[in-house]
Amino acid sequence: MTEEFKKRQEKLRKLVLDFEMNLNQNKKVYYDSEYYEKIIKWYIDNHKFKKGLDAANFAIFQHSYSSDLLFLKANILVAMQKFKESLEMLDKAYLLNPTDENIFILKGQVFVILGRIKKALKVFKSAIQFSSNKDELYYQIGLAYQSSERYKKALKYFKKAVNSNISHENALNDLAECFNILGETKKSIKFYKKFIDQDPYSEFAWFNLAKVYFNLKKYKKSIKAYEYSITINDEFSSAYLGLGKAYKKLKKFKKATKIFESIYELDGPGFDIYYHLGDIYFLRNEYDISIKFFQKALKEKEFHVKSLIGIGKSLSSIEKWHEAIHYFRKAISIEGDNIICLKFLAKAEFEIGNIISSKELFNEALKLNQNDKDIYLDYSFIYYSNDNFQKSIEIIENGINELPKESILYYRLVIYLLKAGRYKESISVLESALSINFNNHYILFEFLPELNENSAFYRIINQFKENRL
Repeated sequence: MTEEFKKRQEKLRKLVLDFEMNLNQNKKVYYDSEYYEKIIKWYIDNHKFKKGLDAANFAIFQHSYSSDLLFLKANILVAMQKFKESLEMLDKAYLLNPTDENIFILKGQVFVILGRIKKALKVFKSAIQFSSNKDELYYQIGLAYQSSERYKKALKYFKKAVNSNISHENALNDLAECFNILGETKKSIKFYKKFIDQDPYSEFAWFNLAKVYFNLKKYKKSIKAYEYSITINDEFSSAYLGLGKAYKKLKKFKKATKIFESIYELDGPGFDIYYHLGDIYFLRNEYDISIKFFQKALKEKEFHVKSLIGIGKSLSSIEKWHEAIHYFRKAISIEGDNIICLKFLAKAEFEIGNIISSKELFNEALKLNQNDKDIYLDYSFIYYSNDNFQKSIEIIENGINELPKESILYYRLVIYLLKAGRYKESISVLESALSINFNNHYILFEFLPELNENSAFYRIINQFKENRL
């Protein structure tokens, strides 16, 4: 934050305090409309909507013909979810200034919130004829269509917004989202490349091309595009963030760490930096450090589920199960259907001996997602560890029915069948497992080292090995 910015903020705060003090002392107060606008905007920026509304009413009493003050009051009423009153204010502002596109935009946005999409579209389109910022109106029309899941129409208007202004970052972002929803990824790449041909120095076009590659898991191409974006604008924080995430995906943790540290130098401390650094240190198995960064992230966003889970996973990794459970339960209280959290909580409950609770959580996780092999593996292990081999076999067989190509499930079934004394069946399942993925056969010997002495198993495995060669 620059010194000049600090000075402006302090000056504005003094103006607000002076206004409040005069009101509290019942002094006669008069400011010109521009000062009132600054005061009201300060209240809006600081989410003090009740005080902002009082200030707006006071200001409008003195400046009843100011469309800007009426517009600000309408903004506050929207924030307070008083939509009918907001529309009334906007109608009054329109009578005073019928060519102010901001009035049209806010009015259209209110109609979108109310689900009155046709009305919203009519308002937005009526303003285009006299607007000097057609890109923003095209963008708002796109958002209206997007909100009603008419993605092709939304795409059309996001394109118009970008064609009017290549630097419209939100339009570029939502355009990418629409391409993704419509499954038109190749078209999106062509679109951004076309713009780059027209304007190779558009950091936003490079940035969104990078995001498309990232979503396609083409991380190396993503990195190149992010780097071009940063070359054009070396203070483009969002591009640095994307670049760091791409390096993280490629497990280049040192490079990712440096990138996130460079964001810290640009923007100062912030949630994104803390969260991603926490995740990187977790992936580097440096759990004490990861916990510290996740905790810093939570100071910025108290109810961030991924940070809570990150701390829980870090604590689980150093076998601090009771502490981990605290964070997992807090995450579930915020987001009850988070499958990752349910799985880790179930495992932690098992580790401290809360078997009933663990089983219930795994059952809940399976109801939410029957295509996660780890749930079947961990859930069945509870019964296996208590010598209930039949139930563990049943769970794994359910998993195989859902995921018939997951070799790990077959190898685990081999183990359970052996422990249940069903030797012939285990041999048959072993052959299926080897056929699906031969390389995973090491799982058997990690789980049951005594199989090293089983000549029959070795013979079957070697036979498959020879056939592969």
